[in-house]
Amino acid sequence: MNAPVIPEDRGLSPGVRSLGLPSLEEPHTLTQASIETFRRDGHVKLPGVLTAAEIDAYRPHLKRVVEVHSAESHAMERKVAGSGKNWMFVNNLWTRDDLARHFIQNPRLARLAAELLGVEAVRLFRDQSYFKSPGGSNTPWHQDSRFMPLDTDKIVTFWVPLTAITPEMAPMGYVTGSHQAGYLGTSNGDDESMDRFEAELRGKGFQLANYGFFDVGDVAAHWASTLHSSRTNDASILREIVVIVYFADGARVAPEKPLAKTAHPSEFYANVIQRENRATSLPGLKPGELAAGPMTPLVYSRSWDAPRAR
Repeated sequence: MNAPVIPEDRGLSPGVRSLGLPSLEEPHTLTQASIETFRRDGHVKLPGVLTAAEIDAYRPHLKRVVEVHSAESHAMERKVAGSGKNWMFVNNLWTRDDLARHFIQNPRLARLAAELLGVEAVRLFRDQSYFKSPGGSNTPWHQDSRFMPLDTDKIVTFWVPLTAITPEMAPMGYVTGSHQAGYLGTSNGDDESMDRFEAELRGKGFQLANYGFFDVGDVAAHWASTLHSSRTNDASILREIVVIVYFADGARVAPEKPLAKTAHPSEFYANVIQRENRATSLPGLKPGELAAGPMTPLVYSRSWDAPRAR
């Protein structure tokens, strides 16, 4: 039996290896209870996925990359936070250098993504920094899947803190079970609109969840169709979050959602975001084509864990 084919660029490059950084290749055991919680509720907190030493090794460099490139602007950010609201966004840190690439594409998180989704292999759709400065404003309620140009619901977002998180630092909030309820719309970003949106959700029988505290190394995962948001960072320190989005290998590019002229303006903007996401992550690909290319690398396959032939 032949050994599985593993891309040559997996693992640390010689330059990164020379720095003595952790490889992040050691698997993290995912309990069946966590898998069941994720699939039932649409979100789950996973304690201790990364060690404090691993975060400490990569955090200074990732923070420098964010600071250098945070002047860039993208459609998603303009919609979610607007300009001048104390946010630091950088799309696709993995394209900046080898060290950032290895952290974002690390096999430990990618393996967990495949296990949560119950698929054989996953590709990276994109990553992004979500650094929220003190006073950084609300992130409206939304569902990532509405902005994803993919024909699958097998998409998971990992929320990876680079520091400990307290309730004052605007941890993510989730609407439990919303991943099974179809499209539920979006809220505006002001407190009044978000409060009203949440009241409407509770009136429909939904429960809202927020994990509040995260130790260094804890991560959260949510289904792309799970409704989520975060509030203002009321702490006196920067909230440092990296978001990584994975999807099931084998998915295809989805066509843009047709809209009537009477559709809500947010729907037209959602199509704009979806279009820009396709241009960024799936350049040159048309609806119906396999969602695979240089910007969506294969980051984990169960075959890579298979014993090699002797």
